[in-house]
Amino acid sequence: METVPSHRKIEVLGPGCTRCKETFRVVAHVVETDKLPFTVEKVEGMERMIELGLLATPGVAVDGKVIFSGRIPKAEELRAALCAL
Repeated sequence: METVPSHRKIEVLGPGCTRCKETFRVVAHVVETDKLPFTVEKVEGMERMIELGLLATPGVAVDGKVIFSGRIPKAEELRAALCAL
């Protein structure tokens, strides 16, 4: 029987610009405040962005699927997106 990991992974994708750092801050804040079972990782490597098909940064991917790109998500919409997964 396969076990599903209790923690899922959120990747904040971008080259390290101010908007990318703010996106990371928003994502980390929502995960920490709401005690959500996600690990948050900042990814600055272009290889991963290309692999995920990200066309605009900043981007947010959950378990390898891009859910936001090209803008900083608002905390409320991020919460809604994470709860819908």
